[in-house]
Amino acid sequence: MNTKQIQRFVVSYLESKNCQFIEKAPAGVTVKLSPDADRALSNRPYYWSFVDRTGTPPETMTYRWSFDNPAMSDRMNASPVSYVMTESGRIIQEDVYFGSRRLHQLFDVVQQDGRCVTLFEEPPRGRLDPLASQPYTAWLGANFKVGYECDMKREELYQWGISLATGVIDERFMDKLKDRRMTPRLPSNVHLLKNGFSLRKGMTQLEAALERKLRAADFSWAVEAEARRQDELERIRQYYVPMLEHMNHPDQREQKEAVTARFEQREAEIDWQYRPRVNVTVLNCGIFHLPGID
Repeated sequence: MNTKQIQRFVVSYLESKNCQFIEKAPAGVTVKLSPDADRALSNRPYYWSFVDRTGTPPETMTYRWSFDNPAMSDRMNASPVSYVMTESGRIIQEDVYFGSRRLHQLFDVVQQDGRCVTLFEEPPRGRLDPLASQPYTAWLGANFKVGYECDMKREELYQWGISLATGVIDERFMDKLKDRRMTPRLPSNVHLLKNGFSLRKGMTQLEAALERKLRAADFSWAVEAEARRQDELERIRQYYVPMLEHMNHPDQREQKEAVTARFEQREAEIDWQYRPRVNVTVLNCGIFHLPGID
C-alpha cells in the first residue's frame, strides 16, 4: 500500500465510526475518537469497564496520525509515539505507514468488524416513482475457505449466497455484488420481503450444499498422502522397533522409556504432517438486501 491508499483506508474507517475530525491535511489527520473507535484502538479495557459500571460519560482519546512519513532509516531511531499538550488536552502523535503497529491494528479491527455485515443495495437515483415501494429480498452470503492439507496444502475460496425467501443458492453470489452500490442504511421507498428461512437454516443449507460439492471432488491427493504417511511410519518403525527389542536389561528401563517416548512423538509428528484432512472455515458473512423477489 502506498501513502494515499493508507490514508484513504484510515480516514474511511474513522468516518465509518463517526469520529470527530479536528484537522484534515494531505500529510495526516487529527481526530478525536468516537466511543466505539476508542474501545477498539486505545487499549484501555480497565477504563471502559469503569465507564460501563458507573455510567460515567466517556472521555475519548485524540490522535494525530501522520501519513507523510520520513524514510525508514530516519524512522529507526525515532520513538513511534509522542505526546503534545494543547488547550483541549493531550494529543498522541504517531506515524502510520505500511508495516506499522497502528496500521496492523486497524487491519485487525476492520477484519473483525467486517466478519458479519448487513447491507442494502442503493436503488438507482431518479428512476423510481417516489410514491412506489420496491421489494427487497434478503440473501445470506458467506465466504468459505476450504483447505486441503497433508504434507502439502491447497486452499480454495467459495463465495456462496442463499436467498432467505426462496432457498435458491448462488455459487457466484459475491461476484454479483461487485458492481452494486451498497449502504448500511435502509433506502427510502423500499420494503423488505418476509424471510422463508431463518439465518440458522440458511447457513445449514449452505454448509450442506458445500459438503455435497466437496464429497464429489477428486481425493486422489489424499490417497497419495496416506501412502506417504504409511511409508514414513514404516521407516521410523524399522529404526526404533529393533532398538527397543534389544533393551531388555533391567538397567535399561529408563533408557527404554525415553526411546519409547521419542518413538511415539515421532509417530505423532508424522501423523500430523502427512494425514490428509479437509478444513472448512467461514471467513465472513453478511445479510445483503437486494431488489426483486428471488
